[in-house]
Amino acid sequence: MCGIIGYIGRSEATGILIKGLKGLEYRGYDSGGIAVLNKNKLGIIKAKGEIKFLEEKLQEITLTGNLGIGHTRWATHGKANEINAHPHCSRHFAVVHNGIIENYSEIKESLAMSGVVFESETDTEVIPKLLELNYNGDAVDAIRKTVNLLEGSYALGIICTDDSDTLYCTKKGSPLIIGVGEGENFIASDVNPLLHYTKRAIYLEDGETAKITAKNITVYNASFAEIKKEIKEIQLNKSAADKGNFPHYMLKEIYEEPEVIGRTLEAVTHDGEVIFEDMPYTDEDFKNLGRIYIVGCGSAYHVGLIAKYNFEKIAKVPTFAEYAGEFRYADTVLDENCLVIIISQSGETADSLAALKKARDMDAKTVSVVNVPESSIAKMSRYSILTRAGAEIAVATTKAFSCQLAVLDMLCIYIARKRGACTEVFSEIAINMSLLLPKKIEKLFAKADEIKALAKELKDMDKCYFLGRNVDYGVSLEGALKLKEISYIDCAGYPASELKHGTISLIEKGTVCFGLISNKELLPKTISNLIEVIARGARVIAFAPESLAAELPQLETVVTYPDSIPFLTPSLEVIPLQLLAYYVANEKGLPIDKPRNLAKSVTVE
Repeated sequence: MCGIIGYIGRSEATGILIKGLKGLEYRGYDSGGIAVLNKNKLGIIKAKGEIKFLEEKLQEITLTGNLGIGHTRWATHGKANEINAHPHCSRHFAVVHNGIIENYSEIKESLAMSGVVFESETDTEVIPKLLELNYNGDAVDAIRKTVNLLEGSYALGIICTDDSDTLYCTKKGSPLIIGVGEGENFIASDVNPLLHYTKRAIYLEDGETAKITAKNITVYNASFAEIKKEIKEIQLNKSAADKGNFPHYMLKEIYEEPEVIGRTLEAVTHDGEVIFEDMPYTDEDFKNLGRIYIVGCGSAYHVGLIAKYNFEKIAKVPTFAEYAGEFRYADTVLDENCLVIIISQSGETADSLAALKKARDMDAKTVSVVNVPESSIAKMSRYSILTRAGAEIAVATTKAFSCQLAVLDMLCIYIARKRGACTEVFSEIAINMSLLLPKKIEKLFAKADEIKALAKELKDMDKCYFLGRNVDYGVSLEGALKLKEISYIDCAGYPASELKHGTISLIEKGTVCFGLISNKELLPKTISNLIEVIARGARVIAFAPESLAAELPQLETVVTYPDSIPFLTPSLEVIPLQLLAYYVANEKGLPIDKPRNLAKSVTVE
């Protein structure tokens, strides 16, 4: 969940490291630090808080050198302070680390018995101490001996003071990329900080280690034998990591949704059909499916829950939405007639990766939906579907969520057709209507001022509830998550049908309830629930398709969105909820792109 950066080349490292850390700050912003080596002399600067505080320190202290590493932290072991900030050091080594060393207590205790003194509370500090004890003048050999002792996950950037022209790195379970430049090279947790310097990258696999100079890159496998690695083209351009004219990444990413949803749909449809090229599973495999599990964390779980209703209704397969962190430890019965769909924006989410490993070990069919083609989940799943969301920088997901939902909709139709569970006419209508979503979302943006005004009225609420039935319940959970993530308002999503089973006791005068009503068939029952909370003093704000607005005279405030078939309404319904969350947080003056205690990619359990 932390971000690491490294540089070796002809330029001054400090500026490149700071710029890179800003590009990684969504991975953690509790503290930051850099280490720069100049003629065997190591200079280190650390600061608590965002990278801007590290920059302020660097205005008073100059670090020069062409080799350096940097780190932006999301605290796991030890408080967020300067002592626990990375890099961590020993006499000859400086290390930055993303991941968790699970056996660090055992290692620390053993090293302490040997007289090693520790300064921090972190798990990471055992790494440079081990490197030091294992060092005999050969840094690669020290790394080999050290990683053999580590249990857990790590992506490491390493400097050895005896090697003033060499950057080292190694990984297991955490993402790490080598950026290949001209007379300079980089390492980073993801491609975003590399986009300003290079379009070429080497993607390291677990167990691999690299020795990097300005002109050469040597990669070793898990046995530390030298191997040849392919240099791949980075598909993103540098504007993908810029805010452009928007005040926040989150707002930019909401406004990118029509384009990226369109790209995602175009990639898997052609002439009114859903096409998944090189799909390894046959029509017979899909006909024999006994169960589908859709597995994810946070917003990805909400995508799965929304999709569950559609898979059961249209593909006619019993479907279960599961939190990845629960699925991995549950005694779920899986076999070759189960399909497990793993959803992850980064493709590196620790719990989702573990859930995928479990599914593979139990011979289930596996499909992943990810936004990063070279990610661990994409590579490990039997079949991977790439969303076309592009770089998503804001911690609160918006466009990636919508692209995942679009992919699941298309996968649902694909499986339904293979099973003969839906007609060709329905399939063609659903696909054609899907391709209209981008224009309908653009039309929705005309309501931004209306939603902004509503946000101004609601910014001081201390709690609220989102209520909906079936797919609206899934969207309710996502709406509540978006609002709580960035506005810090205590809110929750509930099935409207469960209102009288406890939740209604929390309703009092002034409570705000958001009612989601996308399905005309369920309209009377949901309206009945909303009238019950109004009777107890709550303020109700409804979100509904334009065609249903006239049927909601009992409700004072109704935010409408364009009509579509019920299968697709969640893709439209979620947009005003994303905008509402953004504008409420903006009215409160909060750090929208970097909400407290959260990081973009949860790569540790």
